[in-house]
Amino acid sequence: MNSPKDITDLYNSLFKLEAKFKNDEVYPIHKKLHFEGKFQDIYEYLVSKIEVKDKEILDAGCGVGFGSMLFAKNEAKTVTGISISDLEIERAKINKTKAGFSNVTFEMATFDDTTENNFDLIFCVESLKHSLDFEKSFQFLLKGLKTKGKLIIVDDFFEGKENKISHNFKNDWNLNFLFSLSHLQLNKEEYSIEYEDLTKWMFSKSIFKINCQIMFFKLVKRNAMFKKLFKGGLLLDKLYAKNQMKYQLVIITKKG
Repeated sequence: MNSPKDITDLYNSLFKLEAKFKNDEVYPIHKKLHFEGKFQDIYEYLVSKIEVKDKEILDAGCGVGFGSMLFAKNEAKTVTGISISDLEIERAKINKTKAGFSNVTFEMATFDDTTENNFDLIFCVESLKHSLDFEKSFQFLLKGLKTKGKLIIVDDFFEGKENKISHNFKNDWNLNFLFSLSHLQLNKEEYSIEYEDLTKWMFSKSIFKINCQIMFFKLVKRNAMFKKLFKGGLLLDKLYAKNQMKYQLVIITKKG
């Protein structure tokens, strides 16, 4: 089983890796999405769907703060960005200072640190799958919602049966398990739930191309952690190519 340190090390390594290829103005998300020119990234798409003005928001898994500051720019009342990565939080604070937003704070924290009944909106963009205990973290996030608040999850949802590819993917990305939509167990009297399959916006790769890239990274001499990250990303691509993974948007609303 993975430990909190394993997840911190993973995110710090992702930060270092992506810093080599992307500048601070680009949200460091691993998937390439195409929204037919309407949006630059998943956070812009979310802001187009969900009203953030005057809302108290938790960006759970905030990365370097791109999404948090987009919420602030769109007149959120307050935004709290959290990450388990000290390097991400350090960069997020620098980016906040550059942008000059006063309604955003960043701190190192986990999902389990979520304060009860405190947020109108909680966003988990490609972060919840890294929880060491999904059910526990999911319940903490739900408890963090105010009445009529929304928990917005965007992530990779596993739709297949466990296999060698999924097993190796979990190992490379320090995941304890892969969740599916069926894991989102809710009391229907307390919560409503909406789904949107965003897989259609992803760029697809052929299995042949993915296998060639995996072979390349096995042979190339690079930092061992970086090789794991690259290979893990390619294995995720492979799960998508085999239709065993879906990129889903889930909106859970706490009823009044």
